[in-house]
Amino acid sequence: DQLLLVAIAICFCYGWVIFWTCSCDESTKPAATAAALKAPAPTKAAGPKPSTFLLATVLTSPGDSTLRTVIRDTWMRLSAKGKDTVTVIFPMGTGGLGPEELERLAKEQTEHGDLALIDNLYEHYSNLTRKTLATMVYAYEHHDFRFLLKVDSDSFVRLGALLKSLRDVAHPLLYWGFLDGRAKPIRKGKWKESEWILCDRYLPYQLGGGYVLSYDLVEYLGRSARLFKIYKNEDVAVGAWLAGIDVKYVHDPRFDTEFRSRGCSNQYLITHKKTPAEMLQLYNNVVSTQRLCEKEFQVRGSYVYDWSGAPSECCHRANSSNIP
Repeated sequence: DQLLLVAIAICFCYGWVIFWTCSCDESTKPAATAAALKAPAPTKAAGPKPSTFLLATVLTSPGDSTLRTVIRDTWMRLSAKGKDTVTVIFPMGTGGLGPEELERLAKEQTEHGDLALIDNLYEHYSNLTRKTLATMVYAYEHHDFRFLLKVDSDSFVRLGALLKSLRDVAHPLLYWGFLDGRAKPIRKGKWKESEWILCDRYLPYQLGGGYVLSYDLVEYLGRSARLFKIYKNEDVAVGAWLAGIDVKYVHDPRFDTEFRSRGCSNQYLITHKKTPAEMLQLYNNVVSTQRLCEKEFQVRGSYVYDWSGAPSECCHRANSSNIP
């Protein structure tokens, strides 16, 4: 009887060990597999950040390689300054991309080295505000610069002229572009701002076709990104995020950066809503004649921002040829 009890005890112990070992193996295998499949977290490059005076960020989508080629072959060539003066990058999200798309981007990056690939950001028009904010975070974490230009992919930039003018308006808290202070919130359509409750108008903001921010403002946006409310319109959102800061607003009619172009003026520093063919023509104009336009024209009025009254009274358009 005693031998039988000892045998039973030994069998019980072995059975328990086998059960426990198998259970542990089964619980760790899925975790190990998931860890193997999960992409590694991005790491910051060793050494100092690349330094430049102006970091130009052009928002394109992963599939826009042809458009990026047009930009590289046109306005990006309008400054002879090196990367210590101006650096151009193309931020884009890689979330949800397949192997073939990632391979194409890798080849483009090998050839040009100007893509800013942002993990966990999904490309979609409804994500534009998140993309703009992610661009500010990326710029702050990966580059050393004095000013940042955010520009749309369908905007043409007179890069040399912009750099020259920037030195004239430079300020540690600069927010430079075409300022609007009287716009009413969009209440229907794909750009509907259903969560805008701050005021019956948008807070003053620089129009989204292109604007310039100082490093200090980009640093503030980058450090505070997780705290911001995400509005539908990225330019409206940036204006709201900066509204409580001691910002140096500079309104400049030479920024033709509204939802549609006001025409063509040889004074423009940035002009928005241009097709690739139009961008090539503007580039050829500047190179061959040192003027932007074959012929100047105006399709809608511009304005000089009126700081003397309420923001809603800021922006009365005047069809004057003296205002670009």
